[in-house]
Amino acid sequence: MEKTVLWSKDAQDDLIEIVYYIKEKSGSKIAKTIYNRIIDKINNSISFPESHRVVPELSEIGVRDIKEIIDPPWRIFYRISDSEIKILSIIDGRRNIEDILYRKMIDGKLK
Repeated sequence: MEKTVLWSKDAQDDLIEIVYYIKEKSGSKIAKTIYNRIIDKINNSISFPESHRVVPELSEIGVRDIKEIIDPPWRIFYRISDSEIKILSIIDGRRNIEDILYRKMIDGKLK
């Protein structure tokens, strides 16, 4: 059975922030290309959600139910349940991932 893909508000906000940042720095055409690339990567990867790795920074602190899709430089975080795949966050991998993830966990955004 195919699982439903849901986006958290945080992941939606992350994607919007990425697209606006790229639009400001590189223009609308490149921003649209990046947006489509991220969406396509998620749609193509989600067919085999278990095949992606557990997020190592979270695994170190005992959180082993969040996986990631890597599309350099972006890291797309998600959680699998019986009926759905929830996209939790999209982060530029060049940033300090540990700090961002820990802050999001504390703020309750990785639910």
